[in-house]
Amino acid sequence: MFLKFSFWHYLLLLIPVTVIASNYHFPAVITFILASAVLVPLAHFLGEATEVISKKTGDHFSGIINATFGNAAELVIAILAIKSGLIDIVKYSLVGSIIGNILLILGLSIFVGGIKHGGLKLNPNITGTTIIHLSMAAMCFGVPSIFINEDTLLSLNKYSISIAVVLLMVYFVGMFYTIMNRESKEASQIIHEDIEATAPNWGMPKSLVVLLSTTGGLVYISEILVHQIEPLVKSTHIPPAFVGLIILPLVGNVAEHSVAISSAMKNKINLSLAISAESSTQIALFVSPICVLIAGIFNQSFNLIFNKIELITLGMSIGGTWLVIHDNRSNWWEGFSLLSFYLIIAIAAYFL
Repeated sequence: MFLKFSFWHYLLLLIPVTVIASNYHFPAVITFILASAVLVPLAHFLGEATEVISKKTGDHFSGIINATFGNAAELVIAILAIKSGLIDIVKYSLVGSIIGNILLILGLSIFVGGIKHGGLKLNPNITGTTIIHLSMAAMCFGVPSIFINEDTLLSLNKYSISIAVVLLMVYFVGMFYTIMNRESKEASQIIHEDIEATAPNWGMPKSLVVLLSTTGGLVYISEILVHQIEPLVKSTHIPPAFVGLIILPLVGNVAEHSVAISSAMKNKINLSLAISAESSTQIALFVSPICVLIAGIFNQSFNLIFNKIELITLGMSIGGTWLVIHDNRSNWWEGFSLLSFYLIIAIAAYFL
């Protein structure tokens, strides 16, 4: 019996090449590209293992588990970047991850789903929850930044851990509410049914092995990737804002890309929407406060203060997403519009 290998399996062959490039000090651009390419199949297999585990854990936890492990690469990269002192780039990547989720991933999902299936119907329970979650993300990033000034910055740095703890409390209480609330249960049922339709036919032991091995691979390759960021910026003169806002979220969001887009192509657009919304919420309420706590361990100063450009970009992105989904219908043109807005942001981040 012959083993069936896919394109994703062949990409894993880049792992030893990436290790060699790192150990023998290849140019930063080459090593960075190799590490980014290796993260693609690792995140893909992590996503598939997550789908199987979600399928077997019941309705309520399906979307949460998918978004949690979908953000694993982003969290690992953020932690390693904080350890290396790349605080500003991490802040850009947090905002960039949310923008990437709602403009790039959701936009691409709506675009391909609309082209293949025509008009798309969105579940009102899921769109309502999405709008609330995105608004929460904007408020969590915006409130501390609005009230800050030079006199209060030191005080806010001192109490950043307290803010992080509150955000984590909101996150876990929100999870509990999602499990117990009737309308959330109905939405969870829809998401779970979509996951059952898209998950590979693996057993739980294989899924757990793949989950653990890919997570370990993500940590190792992400460390190589992070070590190339500063040499990459110096050698190519790419703006750090572009690296944080666009490049790192693109690399870290591959799992959500593959699951959300493949779901949309199978006419499971509500799963795509749920993954984008849950992932954005987790960036704001889970990944961001974890970064604050981890920074303290590494003796780094990390707060949730963002500049006006980041906040305005985030707010406009959320507003554009609301315009697309608020009527519970969408089409490929609206998906293309979200993608165009993301491209405009990318161009502005690079040249301005």
